Amino acid sequence: MSMGWVGEFSTAGRLSRWAFWWRHLLLLPLALFLCVSATQLLGEPVDVLPALLTTVFLVSVWGRRLHDRGRSAWWLLVVALPVLGALWLLLECGLRASVDRSRYGAPAGLRPDYVTVGAAPRMERAP
Repeated sequence: MSMGWVGEFSTAGRLSRWAFWWRHLLLLPLALFLCVSATQLLGEPVDVLPALLTTVFLVSVWGRRLHDRGRSAWWLLVVALPVLGALWLLLECGLRASVDRSRYGAPAGLRPDYVTVGAAPRMERAP
């Protein structure tokens, strides 16, 4: 079930690599434009709301992408390390998803015909 725009501010679930970059290329510039416009048109007290919404949106997107990699959204705190933290986070979110089911659900963007290959449990032979 899709939650529409409200789902964009949720950290639950996973986000595929394609959806992650799509949001950064299309939605983030729009959000930043709205932040700058609010500052110029409405002034200081009101410009906090678009900035706060943009921050929550980014935490949601990055958190869901980390879930798709099999990591907790708490890994976002690595950006507290000035340059290395941001670089690590960018590399981590740019890599392929983990293909196993985790506590965050099935991998995002996984096709129903996708097959994972692994070791099958051994069956005992009857004498």
